Amino acid sequence: MKSLTSAILALALGAGSAIAYSGDMTYYTPGLGACGKYNSESDHIVALAPAQYGSDANPNKAKVCGRKINIHYAGKTASATVVDKCPGCASGSIDVSPSVFKQLASLDKGRVKVTWGYAGSAVVNTEDLGDGQVRLALADEEEVNFEYESYESAVDNEL
Repeated sequence: MKSLTSAILALALGAGSAIAYSGDMTYYTPGLGACGKYNSESDHIVALAPAQYGSDANPNKAKVCGRKINIHYAGKTASATVVDKCPGCASGSIDVSPSVFKQLASLDKGRVKVTWGYAGSAVVNTEDLGDGQVRLALADEEEVNFEYESYESAVDNEL
């Protein structure tokens, strides 16, 4: 039973980390996006490459529309909502609003290498129930951020 639990845990953790992308991040002036909504430069939005956006018959109803992603660059993280498709982006690359880009880098940079993933998709909490049983639960993003901030504060205080 213990090896089965370990295998399930490894699969769950492995599946979470498989949902991560890397590529270039650029910025653009938003307007009417492929998801069918108007947005402005101050909105926290992102356009995905065709490989991640998909090819739904009606792009306004793409499965990714409205999903949140977390973007990581130089030790910083920003969140954005998927509202558009970036036809010129290579797989894993994203195009963001200026407000998102400025959270991570100066607009002068124009293009930076980032990693990103769908919010809440990469973290699994585990609880040992004893007798070889483990409870798995997806952690929500706020809980993860709080735990990370608490850990970061504790490390800083020890230094």
